Amino acid sequence: MRSKNKGIKYLWRKLQQKRYAASYTIEMAYIMAVFCFMMVVLVQKAYAIHDETKNGMELQEAVELVRHREDRSIDEIMEEMEQRSGLLLSMGNPAITLEERSLGRVSGTMTGDRKTSQWSLEISSGIYEPEQFLRQVAALKQLEERDEGELQEGDAS
Repeated sequence: MRSKNKGIKYLWRKLQQKRYAASYTIEMAYIMAVFCFMMVVLVQKAYAIHDETKNGMELQEAVELVRHREDRSIDEIMEEMEQRSGLLLSMGNPAITLEERSLGRVSGTMTGDRKTSQWSLEISSGIYEPEQFLRQVAALKQLEERDEGELQEGDAS
C-alpha cells in the first residue's frame, strides 16, 4: 500500500511540473472571439453578394424579355418578376422597374433595401429588331456583288 502512495505522489509531482501559464487560455479565448467575429462578417458578405447577383440576374432576364417580347406587356413581365423574387438573405423590399425609352432602347432598374444602405442596378439594352439586321445583311450583299464585279473588270480601287 505504501508503494502505491509513493507512485501516486510521484505522478502528482510530475503533473505539477508541467504547468502552463494561464495567459495561454486567455489568449486563446481572444483568438476564438476574433475568429468567430470574422466568420460572421464573411457569411454576411456572402449573403450580400448572393442577393446582388440574384437580383442582377432577374433584372437581366426581365430586360431580355421586354427586348424580345411578342405578346406580353411590360406590366405583365414586371409582375412575373416580382412574384419570382424568391429568397433574399440580406436585402429587403426588392422592386423592379422596366420602361421603353426613345431610340429603341429598353431600360430596367432594380432596387433593394439593406440594413445600412440602398442597393440599385440599372441595365439598358437595344430592342431586338431582326428586320433591321436582315436589311443590313441585304445591303452588304449588294455592296459585295457590286465590288466583285468591279474587281473582275479591274476598275476597283
